[in-house]
Amino acid sequence: MSYSTCNYLKANGIPCGSPALRGQKLCYFHQRDQNRTQQRARLRRRAEVCRLHLPPLNSILDVQIALFEVMDALAANRIEPQRAGALLFGLQQASSHLRSPKAA
Repeated sequence: MSYSTCNYLKANGIPCGSPALRGQKLCYFHQRDQNRTQQRARLRRRAEVCRLHLPPLNSILDVQIALFEVMDALAANRIEPQRAGALLFGLQQASSHLRSPKAA
């Protein structure tokens, strides 16, 4: 019984050698890896298309508007959770600086 082997080339130039999936050119592992890479690329492209338009953070109201924008984008899956976390941390810092009295 003959079977096709995976077409993936390792870093050292040697082919993978595992049996390819039926009707595919790659084995299970490399097919899954390729699918994950393509999914990450789609998320990056979507993130580039769906840029957030946050207002300048001059008041607490501006921070609250930005907070709603970030939460809406996160809920709609337009931005990645790691990016949303970094933005939320920045908004938390901005709100704490705006609430505290300014040192002269």
